[in-house]
Amino acid sequence: MISWRQGCYNRNMVFIRFYFFFVISAFALLFSTASAGEIRAVISTSPAWESFTNRDGTGLYHEILREVFNLYDVPVRHIYSKSIRSIALLESGQADVMTCSGTETPALVTARYPLYQSMFYVFFKKKRIGTWHGLETLWGKEILSQATYYTEKDFPVPVRIKMVIDGIQALGMILMDRSDFYVDDMILIKQSMAGTMIPFAMNDYAIEPAGTRSYYPLFSNSDRGRTLCSMFEEGLLRLHRTGKLKPIFDRWFREYPDYDGLSGSVHSGH
Repeated sequence: MISWRQGCYNRNMVFIRFYFFFVISAFALLFSTASAGEIRAVISTSPAWESFTNRDGTGLYHEILREVFNLYDVPVRHIYSKSIRSIALLESGQADVMTCSGTETPALVTARYPLYQSMFYVFFKKKRIGTWHGLETLWGKEILSQATYYTEKDFPVPVRIKMVIDGIQALGMILMDRSDFYVDDMILIKQSMAGTMIPFAMNDYAIEPAGTRSYYPLFSNSDRGRTLCSMFEEGLLRLHRTGKLKPIFDRWFREYPDYDGLSGSVHSGH
């Protein structure tokens, strides 16, 4: 039989253990949150996209990120890599933000506001496809997409998406009559056309609009990533409301998103 004194001792020990567990947990939470908020630098990643992420440090995405994080006196360093590799860098914690994606990645945090909104297009061989009758022409066709860029959800009719390494490979497959359509932003289609080594006559091919979408920064799914995402969103709106954001879009001849309308909504990825 346990004595009254032994019972009190046992209850006190339970209380002491619970108290120390609570204190240690609280300090651990405080420490992890503070560490996530102590941002010394931001590492961004993406391919080298002309007029968006030029290798000389200019471009729409580069300049917006720099201006946003300059508000916090935080420098931004960029790692150039293909989109699949960029996502892997985020997931492994080697990079903080990818600029930019038109599709959500479940393992990452999608910002609330886009950095770019535009139409996308399909490139195809006229002899293979025939007369263009709008988006119905895409019904049941194979569409080549750079890896991670587009999915079936981007189209209003049933299509088959096939991922390829890059735009030059996609364009080459169309030129060699090995697929139906190549989908991309107009700027990237033109880059692929300029970069291919396969000769072709543009009169034999066509480019038609296939839809419109927005491109969002992706952040790592961590305390640090979520902190950076909030900093980005708040900083972007500050630049917008003080009139410092639109001149960047004007400098790169890009359409300015409706940030006033977007600020009242929440993007599904965040």
